[in-house]
Amino acid sequence: MSPSEANGTPLLEARDLVKHFPFGRGVLLRRNLGRVHAVDGVSLALPRGGTLGLVGESGCGKSTLARLVTRLIDPTDGRVIYDGADITSASRRRLRPVRRELQIIFQDPYASLNPRRTVGSIVGEPLRLQRIGDRAARRQRVREVLEVVGLSPEHYNRYPYEFSGGQRQRIGIARALVTTPRSCAMKR
Repeated sequence: MSPSEANGTPLLEARDLVKHFPFGRGVLLRRNLGRVHAVDGVSLALPRGGTLGLVGESGCGKSTLARLVTRLIDPTDGRVIYDGADITSASRRRLRPVRRELQIIFQDPYASLNPRRTVGSIVGEPLRLQRIGDRAARRQRVREVLEVVGLSPEHYNRYPYEFSGGQRQRIGIARALVTTPRSCAMKR
């Protein structure tokens, strides 16, 4: 049990997160015209064993916030605390084990699935990037997770366009579960 588990601190916290994207004009002489305020002062806490769903209208910053707390993009301001440690300015090397434990399931599964890659390749990508197992072990793990989300292991070599919207969402869920995130307990 980690020290943060013992004292009841949340597994994941965002404190006053801010993300502003500059926009401008020109290629060679880039002129800054302003900033898009994608996320402005968001705070949240995810308890251990919990699940967090972000709900809001299109363009309100849900995906940006998810990318900030998983540290796929750097915040303009604020802090991200994971398992009691501030990971706001952590290096890629330090974030590698954290990224095994934090996953995102995007709202639009078709937009988040590469149509040129097979389901096996899409779901297995986090395992490959995290260097988890050899090729055979990754293939077996992907087949197991496909079954857990209600898809057939035989779907491994099919493409996203061959599935319904609900099945595509299951592919996205399988991709998020394949590394066994911290707040996830997979059951068959």
